[in-house]
Amino acid sequence: MKSLLFAGNSKVEIIDVPEPTPTPDQVLINIKVSALCGSEMGVFHSANGRPGNPGHEFAGEVVDPNGHSDFKQGDRVGAHVIVGCGMCAHCRAGNEIFCPNILGSGAGHAEYIALSARHCLRIPDGMDWDTGVLVAGDTMGVAYHLTRRVGVQAHDTVAVFGCGPVGLGVVAVWSFLGARVIGVDMSPYRRKLAEKLGAWKTIDAGRKNTVDRLRKLAGGEGPDTCLECTGRPEAVAAAFEAARKGGSVGIVGEQPQAAFNPSRDLIHKELNVYGAWYFRLSEFAGMVELCSRGLKPKMIVTHRFPLEQAQKGYDLMAQQQCGKVLFVQY
Repeated sequence: MKSLLFAGNSKVEIIDVPEPTPTPDQVLINIKVSALCGSEMGVFHSANGRPGNPGHEFAGEVVDPNGHSDFKQGDRVGAHVIVGCGMCAHCRAGNEIFCPNILGSGAGHAEYIALSARHCLRIPDGMDWDTGVLVAGDTMGVAYHLTRRVGVQAHDTVAVFGCGPVGLGVVAVWSFLGARVIGVDMSPYRRKLAEKLGAWKTIDAGRKNTVDRLRKLAGGEGPDTCLECTGRPEAVAAAFEAARKGGSVGIVGEQPQAAFNPSRDLIHKELNVYGAWYFRLSEFAGMVELCSRGLKPKMIVTHRFPLEQAQKGYDLMAQQQCGKVLFVQY
């Protein structure tokens, strides 16, 4: 089968590899669409690359149920790729992401993949592949999980720092739920896309006085909620500084270290602070329900390429001249 290989130095290749053989707990899936995630870019730019690929957002058809009676050949599924042991207290509580024996499923930029049957998410009849891969993956999954963690009230003013794919998912969800969203990003392309997805205003993060401009837009005191989706320490600091007294800060941007002023920006403002990583299996139904009510996540998709042209997608992502990039095989 065809599979994408990270060759190093910002190059990818399509190679032939053996088709995976599912273990007893897995089903075999013919991938119809996979999505490029920003978390892949570090490996993409590295000098040595890596065996296989870290693709972890994908959807497709079950071709071998492998004895699992819940599935049949041709079933359309998305993938929740953080697989726990299923036995520990965290897994039993529905928090597989905290499992001490956690496994991740990658290599999703390929023709086939074997995935744990209990982590296959049924894509509803009538839902297209593009929407299916977004609601079963990071773009909408992280955005929705963050929304549930932080909580949103209609007419809240919300600043979203970073309008990459996950940030755009946050813009789409919070705007749909009635918040006044301010998108903060350096890229004019992505600011325009945020406006298309419902952002009330956007701010160029490359200019000075971002915090002052946010406070002015929010009536003087600051946004009710600031959501950091960039993975940049300066955005964390700005989010804490800009949030109003008694407001909230949510952080999903991966980074090893960031600094802020605890006395000024946390203690004396009595902020509520939330971290969020990956969505739960139980949250998939809520995302599907939002789509049935009119949320259109596929508006985040700006480019589609056949897997053989994946290099174009990674190059666009590196230039920040895209929203969500899909590799399609349908």
